[in-house]
Amino acid sequence: MKAILVDDEQIALDFLENLLIKTSELQIVAKLTNPLLVKDTVKKTKSDIVFLDINMPQVNGLELAEQILEINPDIHIVFVTAYDEYAINAFEINALDYLLKPIRIDRLQKTMERLKNNVVLQSFPNKVETKSLQLNVCGNFSITNINDEIEIISWRTAKVKELFLYLLHKREKLVRKSWLIELLWSDLEPERAYAQLYTAIYHVRKTLKKYPGFFKLENTTEGYILSTKNVVINLELWKEKIYSASPISSDNIQLCIEAMEFYTAPYFDEYDYWWAESEKNRYEKIWLDTSLKIAEFYFSSGQYEDAKDWYLKITTHYPELEQAHFALMKLFSFTNDNVNVQHQYEKLKEILKYELGTVPEAMITNWYAQWRKYNM
Repeated sequence: MKAILVDDEQIALDFLENLLIKTSELQIVAKLTNPLLVKDTVKKTKSDIVFLDINMPQVNGLELAEQILEINPDIHIVFVTAYDEYAINAFEINALDYLLKPIRIDRLQKTMERLKNNVVLQSFPNKVETKSLQLNVCGNFSITNINDEIEIISWRTAKVKELFLYLLHKREKLVRKSWLIELLWSDLEPERAYAQLYTAIYHVRKTLKKYPGFFKLENTTEGYILSTKNVVINLELWKEKIYSASPISSDNIQLCIEAMEFYTAPYFDEYDYWWAESEKNRYEKIWLDTSLKIAEFYFSSGQYEDAKDWYLKITTHYPELEQAHFALMKLFSFTNDNVNVQHQYEKLKEILKYELGTVPEAMITNWYAQWRKYNM
């Protein structure tokens, strides 16, 4: 196995190298006092393990570890430092071990044993089920796993959650690092912002490890590409069901209504993400168009009570939609419900006045005036 040693003190590097020669069969491919060279060295040497000092003048070792793991999520990190205050943070980013200076040879031997055990575990292939994961994007985000259990992911931070959801939103497409910085960390200095990005990417990878074979987060020079395999989006499934039941007829109306029940909330409606608005509007339009078609089908079929139910749903969801209010007024008129004709018109007037500062369109006003003339 190939190892890289990183410490800003040459004496410390030489001492660690000497101990490793005595306790292991590691091939030491680089000893670096400049931590800025570490990432390129990891890429070029395809190393298996990095022994990394935490307290260095040019860069914080914990942040550097996150960047290394972002390049290669399977690489092993062993922290070497004189300060045990970093221990919790070190293991928080899933380090293999944590060695306190001055390093004792017996302690280093335990690290080598831990490394061997991890290598053995990684040699067993992950058994990936062929069954699909379902990603639920109505309202809040959740995952229906291969056992049909709903899982709510506990994200490290709100920024990590938004980062993943944005990559999912743009799945199979390159998302530039510069754009992610602008989206999530525009208030930070560039160096700190990129450090935050690398940390967040690491935590996304760590979360996705729970679902091996379903997600692939690829790092390129310019940005990231999130790809999925055997993964379905519940709103995409819903859209397919709706389109398969079109045009609506007496033969498929029940299938269409059953499909509509799966639309429980708009796309990412629980989050205030401006970038999700376009997709949210696209799905909302499908819901509205389909609801209107169902209501119109019942109306034209003389099934007035069912038509009323759907127009009421629409006015609850879209209170400013004059078309639905007008349809309700006509339905109430057909069933001689004069009180509700008047109530619906007054309700529409009030909504338009206070929400939009306008009045019902002339066609509705004229119809209502004619109706009043003969019914009031």
